[in-house]
Amino acid sequence: MIKPFFATLALLLAAGTVALAADSIDAIMAAPATYDGKHVDVTGTAKHVKMKTSKAGNDYVVFDLCQTQCVGVYEHGHPAGVIENATLTIRGTFSAVKKMRTFEIHNQIDASDTGS
Repeated sequence: MIKPFFATLALLLAAGTVALAADSIDAIMAAPATYDGKHVDVTGTAKHVKMKTSKAGNDYVVFDLCQTQCVGVYEHGHPAGVIENATLTIRGTFSAVKKMRTFEIHNQIDASDTGS
């Protein structure tokens, strides 16, 4: 009885039809080291949205994506759908600590890096 189950599961995985559940922001924030460097898919509410342009002229946006807790998000460009209080699904690579020249960024998803 168990063998047919595993055979079916193997076929579904090989066909790529099994969808993985989205990650929870609360789970990520409870154990950030577990998710460090990993691709995550999270859904939450955008807060503290800041559209910016670097000194080199590159547009980017930073904001918090919140469920019960919040995680920081960075993305290239000024995406139209990223507005205050919007419900968003973000895909990218999570960093528990990212060193940037003279400072560190903690608990942030780089949505510009889709992990593919």
